[in-house]
Amino acid sequence: MTISPVCVEWTKRRSLFLCALASVVMAYGWGYRGVVGHEGGAMIPGGMLGLAVCLGSNRLDWQRRAGVAGLCGAVGWSWGGSLSYMEQTLYARSDSLPDVLYGYAMLCLLGALWAGVGGAILGLAFTLPRSGLSRLARPFSAISAAFLAVYLLLYFNPEWRDLLDRYTAEHFDDADWLAATIVVLVSAAYWLVSPKERREAALFLAGGLAWWVGYLALTKIGGLRIAPPYRSEGWGGVAGILVVLFFYLLRERNRAALMLGLYGLVGGGIGFPLAVFLRHPLLQSKSDLASIQWKLAEESFGFFMGLAIALGVRRLLRGGLAPAKEDESPTRLDVFSGFVLLVALMWMNLRRTPMAWINQYHVLPDTPTAGIMPTTWLLLGGFLLTALALYALYLYARNELAIAPSSPYGKGALMLMLMMWVTAVASFMLIFPGARLGGFPLCDATLVSLSAMGTLLILSNQAAAQSAGIPENARIPASHEVWRVGKKYTLVWASVPPLLLLFTGLSMAMQDGPDTSARKRFGEDAYWRKIAQVEGAWEVDGTAETMGAVTPKPLTDAPKRLEFRHDRSVVSTDADGQSEAEVHTWQHADSLLWLQWYNRKKDDPRRASVPLTVTDGKLYVPWPPKDKGAGFLVCHKIGG
Repeated sequence: MTISPVCVEWTKRRSLFLCALASVVMAYGWGYRGVVGHEGGAMIPGGMLGLAVCLGSNRLDWQRRAGVAGLCGAVGWSWGGSLSYMEQTLYARSDSLPDVLYGYAMLCLLGALWAGVGGAILGLAFTLPRSGLSRLARPFSAISAAFLAVYLLLYFNPEWRDLLDRYTAEHFDDADWLAATIVVLVSAAYWLVSPKERREAALFLAGGLAWWVGYLALTKIGGLRIAPPYRSEGWGGVAGILVVLFFYLLRERNRAALMLGLYGLVGGGIGFPLAVFLRHPLLQSKSDLASIQWKLAEESFGFFMGLAIALGVRRLLRGGLAPAKEDESPTRLDVFSGFVLLVALMWMNLRRTPMAWINQYHVLPDTPTAGIMPTTWLLLGGFLLTALALYALYLYARNELAIAPSSPYGKGALMLMLMMWVTAVASFMLIFPGARLGGFPLCDATLVSLSAMGTLLILSNQAAAQSAGIPENARIPASHEVWRVGKKYTLVWASVPPLLLLFTGLSMAMQDGPDTSARKRFGEDAYWRKIAQVEGAWEVDGTAETMGAVTPKPLTDAPKRLEFRHDRSVVSTDADGQSEAEVHTWQHADSLLWLQWYNRKKDDPRRASVPLTVTDGKLYVPWPPKDKGAGFLVCHKIGG
């Protein structure tokens, strides 16, 4: 149906509402992402942000694309979920200027990559014809189906999954090489068999290849590792995807979407180090809030990302971006978007809750009931809920879902509130069983508060939503040069180095020496150098009551050899040459190296975690691990 332009004034109040809704929703989403992690977790805030900016736009054509914008936002923020940033936050806790400055600078890089890709893909929802978005959705569906097939294959073959994890850690820096390879193979096959979507399949193919080029050139061959070792170093691949996206938008003369990507680039680049800096006073305090300082930092980062995207969207709205073409029926793409946001993403994230009940907190006995294991019962419940959701989508596609709101604003609002509250309840259910092991989960209080704030904003805007239309000035095409960023944007980037120096100086001034969990990136005390000292094979000389003993005592019931492998496993070999290769691990935590003895056997009574110490070329391992303080294994490294 054609909509006639109406006079819709873009007021300061509407600007404030748009910025508030996008910021609050993204703050909640990023806090939730911190609970579940990874790419699937990052898709939740991306999807909710797409919905939020459409609801806050007060434009009927955008509100009708709310679900599509949610889909684009989810896809846009997904690849950034592979980025690892915890090490950089620990550098910022150091007392060394180069280390602290490096930590903030790398947070700037990672935040820019994340929000830059997200903003660019979100911009497609407002600029491409609906037929163009539908053509993009088809190879995306094929790639997603391949992801699901690989996930199920690994799920039912856990030994393959373990081998893959170790191979990835050993050879590909824990990066998403398999996902990038799947994208390349599936999009290439799609390009061959479906000529109608070759242009769209080629974009996915270029993105997958760009990931490989970026990762190989910058990290695998180039040797640039920003958080070595044992953290994902896929940042170069995400940088490659960003370059491809920006090149694609330039080639298509889609300056509006490019502008939104550039707003995300600078917003994420400033927002991430700013969020980590703002939590620093809490980190140094003794208050109860210190226990949730990282959750507040995550939510602050989400707030700043949401604000940056909202400011970019505000410019598109005030500048009069012309409506994108509605050149096909919206039903199929809307239903697909609803399926991804309300079914697929829920499976990707909510499945973690019952698994934590069984494996982590043991609140559910891992024994059969009526001959059926708890996991199967939970899966049956999930399948039942999925069937109901699919039936509702089927009725909606036939225009027979009576409970669906009649207005585009109502439909988008319902989707957004469902995503917020379902994930908020799931987050509470995931974390609450652990409350008996520590304090009350205050982070859930922040998530519920943000969900309530977002819901209040949505409900309070219903009267304004009734006046939604297409403003008379909405005639500027996405290709127009008015969407170029100007001098102010350049000045904002010019302010970044002084800001990072300011964050560094103030952070160091707030603390008296390094934090207990601080790490160093440079110098002889750099934690990766300590790890490099331990990695390899060690011959056990004997036991000693204290470190530094001149003559170790003969071995008694202890391994003869320990090998610390790059994939974080430990192989122990006894005097008879018998080896155990699948039960022990090692890691770096709280500025110490730890041996996780029998870590992969959850019910083994010998299970223990002990710190490792390297001094004067000798490795000292508390022994026996279960009896801390009894003595040490004294080892020398084989081969020097």
